[in-house]
Amino acid sequence: MLDQVDVPFLEALGRAWADCPPLRRMVAVYLGIKPKEKPSKDFHALLAMFPGGVIR
Repeated sequence: MLDQVDVPFLEALGRAWADCPPLRRMVAVYLGIKPKEKPSKDFHALLAMFPGGVIR
């Protein structure tokens, strides 16, 4: 395990993955599997679903 992960290491890792992505990603793209959508952080839209603050 790595003792220390710093910003230069993460940048180098990102560049390496851009050239040769991890095998699981390449297989997922080949099989047409798309990543799950991340939950929205738009709290205004969430609040708009419950006018007056009442959840029924």
